[in-house]
Amino acid sequence: MPLHDTSYQHWDGVHLNLWDRRLVIARNGLTACLQVKGMKHLMVSCWSLAVIGAAVLFAIGQLLVADSIVVQWTANLNPGLQSIARTLTTWLEKHPEISVYTTQNVLFYYFAIYLLPLGIFCVGLAMPVLITRDLASNAIIIYSSKAVSRGDYLLGKFLTVFGLLALTWLGPICATWFLGNLLAPDWHFFWHSRAVLCNILIFGLSAMTILSVLALGVSAISSKEKSTAGFWIIGWIVGGAVVPIANDTEPLLRHVSFNFNLDQIGTAVFHPGDAIKITQDNIPVLGSMLRSVSAQKMEAINNPAVWGAVLALVAMMVAAAWIIRHRVKPE
Repeated sequence: MPLHDTSYQHWDGVHLNLWDRRLVIARNGLTACLQVKGMKHLMVSCWSLAVIGAAVLFAIGQLLVADSIVVQWTANLNPGLQSIARTLTTWLEKHPEISVYTTQNVLFYYFAIYLLPLGIFCVGLAMPVLITRDLASNAIIIYSSKAVSRGDYLLGKFLTVFGLLALTWLGPICATWFLGNLLAPDWHFFWHSRAVLCNILIFGLSAMTILSVLALGVSAISSKEKSTAGFWIIGWIVGGAVVPIANDTEPLLRHVSFNFNLDQIGTAVFHPGDAIKITQDNIPVLGSMLRSVSAQKMEAINNPAVWGAVLALVAMMVAAAWIIRHRVKPE
């Protein structure tokens, strides 16, 4: 019998693997994000927009049903809009393999671009619960004393931001694609729009990865909650304000905005200019309306500054990684 009873008992329970530990950090972080004031309301707004997007796709699909409410409603429109509706119906019916992809590609391009700021704002609200609070409470030391390395900790926090963006941005977009095609009059809509889903995933996963790294870098700048949230929101707003000024002065300055850079990547992935050209060729009435779009906007759509955007985002991610490396470590 030992002189001192240490009360040690061998653990006979279930042993968790490394990824389970990382997911615990991600799950707890995501739960904390959802508890931020106003976050649930913003999430409801994102998914409400997804329902509206699915309704738009449903309305387009109903143009193929002769006695549908949508077709009956178009009969009450003015002659110009009736002509567009009839031409679109004919195009959808005769060439669904082209028309379904083209129509949905343009719609999802704009849906992804215009929904992205809402996701960025949600990340800004959640900024304090990422690394900031852990720096303020010296929790990094506690994490380091456990069976969790700095890499595991950072990966868990990365998955927190990634999961938040999935709930507020990519999830609603994918749900819109699925519901819109599920409610279509023909199951072939799923097949014809498969390339659109690929574009959504390529752009969505790329943007979420970039934003997650940038968010961790900003959250590690300070241990003050209001400071890191302010850095993210102010940097986003100021960058967006610089873009229209830089368009008329020095185009390279546009790349200080990570939102602009992500828009350029989205434009390069979706190629909306090609879809607009196909639409102009097949729906003459709509094509004449699209010709009223300024040459500058069409140039931006057809020739996005994608390489400048990629280089700028890489530089931002390197800066974020440098901040994380020097801030997130045991003292």
